[in-house]
Amino acid sequence: MGRRIDLNWDEWDPGLDTDSKTIKEVLATMPAADASEVPEIIKKYENPESPDALPGAIHLNRHDCIHVLLGRGLHVQDEAFIIGATMGAASDITDEAVDTFVRVSTTEYPKHWRFEEEHINSFRLGVGFAIDNLSNKDLHLIPLENEPWQSMSVAEARKELGISKHELRAYFRKAELLLPGTRASRRLDTSSHRKDGALD
Repeated sequence: MGRRIDLNWDEWDPGLDTDSKTIKEVLATMPAADASEVPEIIKKYENPESPDALPGAIHLNRHDCIHVLLGRGLHVQDEAFIIGATMGAASDITDEAVDTFVRVSTTEYPKHWRFEEEHINSFRLGVGFAIDNLSNKDLHLIPLENEPWQSMSVAEARKELGISKHELRAYFRKAELLLPGTRASRRLDTSSHRKDGALD
């Protein structure tokens, strides 16, 4: 999870209505990030090249693509959901790995990066969403940062991966109930009046 260094990071939120845009086009609107500033303790558990990497560990550029596909911004609550979804989609996920991430992210990560209780709730929602909808998809192993993925429309990529906007909205509504009033929760797309198809 790279810290965003662009002044507009707080406002960036792709949402779920990016269907007609390519992944590349949506990524072009994302504020810059500097992976070199990520603390070593985070790289230990979240960098896929680390011998201690947890299930779903992923490089930043691929992680950014998942932000686009799941329609989440860059608040810590959003990051927690993305990390949870990536871990939950990993075929080697275990309860022990989930517990390890909760422990290290709340006690060992530096203060600026440390997860609070609400972030853990969002992380667990992400894990649950993936287990329910993307089990064994191993999103962290799919080269979303390369072609042909980058030139796919977001709708095409979601369909290919089995990501349902209807299911995402259901989990976003859970976040609204579990984490009411936060900035990240307030801007989640939970509209129930939309005509969602099976993989819309």
